[in-house]
Order: sequence, then structure tokens, then C-alpha cells
Amino acid sequence: MVPVKTVWAFFLLGSLFLLQPVHAQEKTITGTITDEQGVPLPGVNILVQGTSTGTQTDFDGNYSIEAAPGQVLVFTYIGLKKEERTVGNSDTISLQMSEDAEALDEVVVIGYGTVKKSDLTGSVASVKERDLTSIPVTNALETMQGKVPGVDLTKSSGQAGAGLNFSIRGNRSLNADNGPLVVVDGMIYGSTLDVNPNDIASVEVLKDASATAIYGTLGANGVVLITTKKGRSGKSKVSVNSYYSLQTLGGYADIMSGPEWVQLRRESRRTVGEWSSPADDANIFNPTQLENFQNGIWTDWADQLLGTGSQQNHQVSISGGSEKTTYYFSMEYFREEGLLQNDNLDRYSGRLTVDHKVLDNLKVSSNIMYTMKDHDRRRDPLNQANKMSPLGRPYDDEGNLITFPVGDSSTLNPLVDELPGNYTDNEDNKRFFGNISLDWTPIENLTFTSRLGIDHMNFRRGIFSATNTLEVGADGLSLASAENGTFNRTTWENFANYTYTTGKHEISGLLGTSIWKTVEENYTAEGRDLASATMLFHNLGGLQSQIRVNSNLEEKQLASFFGRVNYKYADKYLFTLLMRADGSSVLSPGNKWGYFPSGAFSWVLKEENFLKDSQTISQLKARVSYGISGNSAVSPYQTLGSLSKSTYAYDHGTDETPAFGYYPSLIASNNLSWETTATTNLGLDFGFFNNRISGSLDVYQQNTSDLLMQRALPTSSGFSTAWDNIGKTRNRGVELYVNTMNIVPQNNGFGWSSDITFTTNKEEIRELPEGDRDLANGWFVGQPIESFYDYEKLGIWQLDEADQAASYGQEPGDIKVKDQDGDGVITPEDRTIIGSTVPDYTLGFNNRFSYRGLELNVFVYARQGQSIISEAAGSYKVDALENGPKVDYWTPENPTNAYPRPDAGTSRASTQYYSTLQYVDGSFIKIRDITLAYSFPQSVTEYLKIAKLRCYATAKNYFVFSKIDPYDPERGGNLSFPMTRQLVFGINLEL
Repeated sequence: MVPVKTVWAFFLLGSLFLLQPVHAQEKTITGTITDEQGVPLPGVNILVQGTSTGTQTDFDGNYSIEAAPGQVLVFTYIGLKKEERTVGNSDTISLQMSEDAEALDEVVVIGYGTVKKSDLTGSVASVKERDLTSIPVTNALETMQGKVPGVDLTKSSGQAGAGLNFSIRGNRSLNADNGPLVVVDGMIYGSTLDVNPNDIASVEVLKDASATAIYGTLGANGVVLITTKKGRSGKSKVSVNSYYSLQTLGGYADIMSGPEWVQLRRESRRTVGEWSSPADDANIFNPTQLENFQNGIWTDWADQLLGTGSQQNHQVSISGGSEKTTYYFSMEYFREEGLLQNDNLDRYSGRLTVDHKVLDNLKVSSNIMYTMKDHDRRRDPLNQANKMSPLGRPYDDEGNLITFPVGDSSTLNPLVDELPGNYTDNEDNKRFFGNISLDWTPIENLTFTSRLGIDHMNFRRGIFSATNTLEVGADGLSLASAENGTFNRTTWENFANYTYTTGKHEISGLLGTSIWKTVEENYTAEGRDLASATMLFHNLGGLQSQIRVNSNLEEKQLASFFGRVNYKYADKYLFTLLMRADGSSVLSPGNKWGYFPSGAFSWVLKEENFLKDSQTISQLKARVSYGISGNSAVSPYQTLGSLSKSTYAYDHGTDETPAFGYYPSLIASNNLSWETTATTNLGLDFGFFNNRISGSLDVYQQNTSDLLMQRALPTSSGFSTAWDNIGKTRNRGVELYVNTMNIVPQNNGFGWSSDITFTTNKEEIRELPEGDRDLANGWFVGQPIESFYDYEKLGIWQLDEADQAASYGQEPGDIKVKDQDGDGVITPEDRTIIGSTVPDYTLGFNNRFSYRGLELNVFVYARQGQSIISEAAGSYKVDALENGPKVDYWTPENPTNAYPRPDAGTSRASTQYYSTLQYVDGSFIKIRDITLAYSFPQSVTEYLKIAKLRCYATAKNYFVFSKIDPYDPERGGNLSFPMTRQLVFGINLEL
């Protein structure tokens, strides 16, 4: 049933949509529209500003429209500049429209500078501002899903404040970090982005070495550049953006009901001859469970836990300034409540940006953000809920929670953590992130920039778990722990940009240096048996046993020098050369410095005589680049070796006295050096029919060598592993982006545009330290890094295959796997690659429909060809001692090929080839977002004395299609913190 509030909201939108302004003393205006060569332009849109009155030119460029003196006529045509003319005494308005180079001359942020989009030589993708704010998200980076080719991004879970899993052009490293660099206003930020999307001006994704090499080791896995909004001179502007959403359960596995689990348990005992009819139920169920079953009492424990969550965000910004000083100030409150109780995140943040012209050639800028987060985490109760017997009641007749609901003294009610004071996991986080910069232009076209940045964070996480909670178990001693820490990164960068133009030649150069240092300190304490549960984690002096105290200090530094030269000739030929040198403190002496060059060339074919006058091709540019980037993403001190603590107990009769010693646990790596990636990229930027169809195509290959990884050592050395530079990987792929203007709006009428992204990436290991496989880590030459190696399941042995099954030591009802070598014996050599977490391809398809002020946006996202390990598929309890997901298991009466026969005489651990059940096809297609919005006409906003009013409703993640319905495969196979659906209502207001 649709809520009454929703009906009224859409009724209000529809009613205001019908409001139209009224003007008097209108007259007929006529004219002719031509291009710069005087050729008549058919199909030019002419609109009376602030109204829905409009028309378009005919085949000869002529038009006629009714308008009143003082009103403004707006002329628009794809590929040409928008023109505005005010109606006066004359009844004729004719004009010439010129080419709009704005799209091509759009400024794109690159490392330590900007460049016109038309002058790009590397592979750089931009996220449009409308895409950043079109849907509500916790993390602004989530808007890149399916919108940027080459970016593989999924949300990690449905938990409040859940992070993102994402990479750019695949994974390169086996042990080192594969996460891309995220930079906000020139400073390293991290993938947990707390910046409100409404505060972001632009997002650029740097993908090839020509674009990323300017960041050296930091940009080895790709770079995401985020530029926040600044103030502009003029009248102050106030913006208000607010939304509220309801979160409900998305897709989840079907768990067996009470009767279904009873039948499974009966079948498992029937297999071993312990059950033949309901008369034997008393032998296989305890009295409480048997009574509940006979009385029809059973509980869907997951349903008891999973409720309705919410998400809300409220942001206000004020911007403006004078010719000398501009400012931008914003404040935000964000709250998310998960599907589970006590799973909440509150975030408060404020931003202040000030730019001041001290002199005509000297500018001082500051950009400051402060964020506070209060995060309550819930320990996952769904594992307990899904495996325990459903034959129990969560509450007694008085409404009190039953601690042990299924008739034994060990199986806890999964709701116990919801009792007040039973469980707390709270994190308090405060972060200051800001920089101050000085821009000096001593002569024309030369600018020096000095920037000092500080990123400082204080955090505290405290946990308390009382007795009889899921964390400590039945009658376990209470647990309390606290962690306090600080993180500080100081960055100082100095660089100069110079541009020189003469005739057909344009040269620009960059020269700079960067130094940063991070210091991280952590202090932890934990123990058992807290004197009073009221202390929670605030008084660890009350702990009485198993007390442990620890602390940690980690420091690392990076010094860098970099330079870049861009050369353009005749607006047709563009060259980029770049070099960066990085010195990292985490590598071995003698190997701390790495040098990373890159080069790129672009040819603007559209400027050549043979294409310049083409009416079909409006844009065509070829790109080629090659470069080397490095990676030193290992923890500090790995090259030095380390000691670990060991505990000994000396026997003194009835007492044991503990003593502590230390032993070498990590051997020093005296030659640890840079992991390097060489990237070749071929690209084509195109536009057809006045850019009604436009986009880009990129083909790339990345070869990574000298991998930072831990290799096994012989036991005789006294160590198990050591860090070294060994192994190779490769990524090859194709990326396509296409934008189409399917129907151009006419007379403020119906319009339709589409964005399509397609990415395919082949990730593979090319070389390992020893041979073509590393079974301990699951690495195989020729396969992606995260691959599944196991027996290939063919089905279940059937009754008519008894003799064949016996030849393999099995019987009907057992799992049947493929004898890969056909020798009649199943051995470990019959294992093969079952699948990988790497998709064959990802696809994004976004459609925008508009009619007057009404907008409809539908975004479809697909991730195809990947395998996942399904917790549901792998949690079938063959012995029926516990509950689990509903599956189609084999019995003599149900000869399925899905799951083996229930058998109380075995277990999952002893069931042959049981692990083959967990691999499933994780491909999915989802209609990720459907947004309906209405922007109120100028007549309404003028009446309300505001500049803009837009209301919207979004259905997010509501429709998912996969082979493992109803589960949402984006979760990755886990059953904890399932994915959510959101119904969002929001408003955008400008004063």
C-alpha cells in the first residue's frame, strides 16, 4: 500500500507543475537564424525565458513566436553557443550563432594544474556535477559506479557507514595495496569520503600512466581528484539540500522455516536408520523443541532482527564575495540507521573556503573541513540467527526476552545484544582536514604555488560485551576494550606553472616538489570480567582477568620532485612529457628512490583539412601514451626485521609464574625496492552530428613487475616468509563511454539523453616465485589474483549410477565431481580453476528524460561473469544439527543434482567435496536508481522569492536480477549486514 504522505507529495508536485505564468501585450516576433557562414539553421530552439512558450526554426532558419516587450528569448542549438535577446520595440530578431567550444574547452583538473578538455593527452574521465547530486549516497565516490569506465566499484555491505570496494583497471599487486589514490583539493584523503556531494565541484579519474605518473608511487593504482566548490564574487547565494529515506531489506537468502528444518533433521536421521516416522521425533528433538513443533511454534530469527532503517542528510551552504575576497561555507548533518538495532552513524561536518587577493598578482587561499562522527556498530547476529534451531520463541508470555530459547543452555537468543547495557561498540572520530596556499604570479603566465596541508584525526573505539552475549558466549566472562589513537599527515608542496604561446606554438611547463610525513599512534587495552557492567569501556581498571595492554607508533615519509612539459602545435598535435622521482622511507637503503617517466601524444584529426569541414564528424582525436608508475605500499619497518613476544610459564609447584621473551619473527629485507607498472594506452575521443553522439574509447595494457610480496622461506632459516620483489601481473582491457542526445528538447518539450559505459578487463598473474602456482595463497599463473581452485561439481550421484559411484568410493546422494584426467581416481590433481571474483565486463546505462520541469532518471548497472563464494550455498548443514538456508537436497524420492543427501552420520568437514557447493555465479543486473524530480518554473520561484526549487523522489536498489534470487550478489556472498533498498524524498533549494 502506498503511504498517504507519498500520494500527497506527488499530488503537490503535479499541481504545481500545472502553474504557468501569464503575460500581457504579447506580439509576434519573427526572424532568421544562421551559422557563422550565414547558412540557415533548421531546428534551433527558441524559448521565452521563464515560460513554456517556445518554437523552433524551419528548414530555412525562420521562426515566429509570441512574446511581450521586456521578455527574453533564449536560442539554443546543439554544438552552438546559447544566445539571449530581449524583446524591444522591433518585431524582428535575427542573429548568427557561433560554435560552442565550451564543451571541448571545459577545464579538467589534472595533477598540480588544469588543462582544457580538448588538450588532454592522457586517459582522464570526469564525473558530471549532475551525476554527483542526482542520487543520495553516504560516500560521494559511490556515484562513480557504472558512470566511469575502468572503475569497478561495489558497496561492501548494508551496514551503516559501510565502505566501498573499488579499483581502477584491475588489481596489480598480490600483497601490497590495490586501492586508488583519492585526493581532495590537492591533498591525500582516503577512500572513506566524508565530503558532501553538494560541496563538490568536479571529480576527475586519472587512469593511464600519462595522467597518474605525476603522483608517482601514490598514483600507481589510479587517482581520483576531487575539487570542492569555491565562492564567486557577487551576490551571496544560499543553498539548502535535504533528503530523508527509508531503508528496507534488499535481497537475502531464504532460511529454512521450522517445518522445513524438522524435515531436514528427520531425513538426516533416516539416512542412518534413526528415524522412520513422526513417532521417532522424540529421539531427535529435545523436549522444548518437540513441544514447540507440535504446537506450531517456530521463529524466523533473521526476521526478528532485520527491521527498517533510515538515512537523512541536511546541508546548508552560503557563498559569495567581492572582487578581492570570495568565500564558501557549508554545514552538514548526516544520519544513517541500519536494518539492525544499534547500527547507527551520525556525522557532523563543516567546510570553509576563503580566497583573498592580497595584490593583483598575489592570492591567499584556505580550505578547511572539520568532521565529527559518532558510530555505533552492531556485532553480526545473523550468523547465530541463521544456524540455530527455529523451534523456539524469542519472548515469553510477559514479553521478556528468553536468553536460551531452544531448550539447551548453550544456544543464545540472537536478540540478546539488544538488551540495554548488554553490548556496546562505539567509535568517536574527529578529523581536521585543511590547507592554506599562496599563489604568486610575478610575471604574466608564470604562477608559483606553495601549499601547506594538515590532516589530523583523533579516534576512540570502545567495546563492552556482557555475559550471555554473542561475543562472549553462554556464561562467558564479560569483555571490555578500548582503543585510542591519533593520525597526522603534514604535506608541503611547492610548484610552478608556466605557459608560453607564440604563433601556432603553445608550451606549458610544471616544476615542483612535495614532502609529506605521517605519524600514527595507537593505544589499546582489553580484558575480561569487568567489575560492573555499568562501567562499559570507560573504566578498564575494573577488569579482573586476561588483561592486555598494547601501543604502537608508525611513521613514514615521502619526498618527491616532479616536472611536466606540454606542447601544442596548430591546435592539432599535442605532446606531454613527465618525470617524477619519489623517495620512500619504507624501502631498503639504496633502493628508496624511484624514477617514473611518461609520455603521451594526441592528434586532433578534426582539425585536419580532410575532416575540418565534415558535417558528420564534429570531434575526433587520437591518443597514445606510455609510462611507468611505482608502488611502495607496504607497512613501515618491513625492511628492518622484527621481534615478537613469547610467553613462558615456569612451574613452581602449585603456581605458575609467567615470563616473557622475544624471538625473531620477520627477517630483514635489505633489498626491498619499488614495484613498477608500465602502462600503454591507446585512445580515441569522438563526436558525431554536432556531438549528438560523443564519447571515448580506450584500449590499454599494464605490466606490473617486481611485485612486493612475501615469499616462503625454508623452515631451516628460522623464518616462514620474507618480503621481496618477485612476480609479475598484467591487466589488459577496453573501456567505452558514449553519450547520446536521443531526442533534443523542443519548445521546452520532451527530451531524452543517454550515457553508456562499458568496461572489460583481463587480470592475470604472469610470474610467481616458484613454478606456475602458489596453492597456499591460491595464486596461479594465467589467472586473476582472486581465483577459486577446487574440484568441479557435476551434480549428485543418482540411484542408477550406484556402481559407477562405488568405483570412486561413493554412493547415491553424494557429491559428484569431475575426474579431470580421466584416470578413474579423484585426487588433488583433479582440482581446477572454478571461477574468479573479476567480472568479464561491467556496464552502466543511464537514461534522462525531461519534459518542461519534470525529470526522470533511470540508471541500470550490470556486473557480469564473476563468481562469488556464497555463504548461503556453503552453509547447508548436511548433518542437520543446525539450521541453514533453504536448499534442494537429494533424497531417494527427490533425485536432485543440487545438494547431497542429509546424513546425521557425517558433517560438513567430513563430507567429500563439500566446498564445491559454495561457488555460485555472482552476475547481476540491477536498476540501481530511479529518480523522479520536478523543478518549479520561474513564475513560482519568483512568487516565493527564491532562485531555485527542486523536489525529487528516488527508488534505489529496488530491482535486482541474478541467478541467486532473492540474494543481492553485490554483497559478495556474505549473509551479514545485507544490502538495502531505499525510498528517498528530497529537496534542493536556492535563495
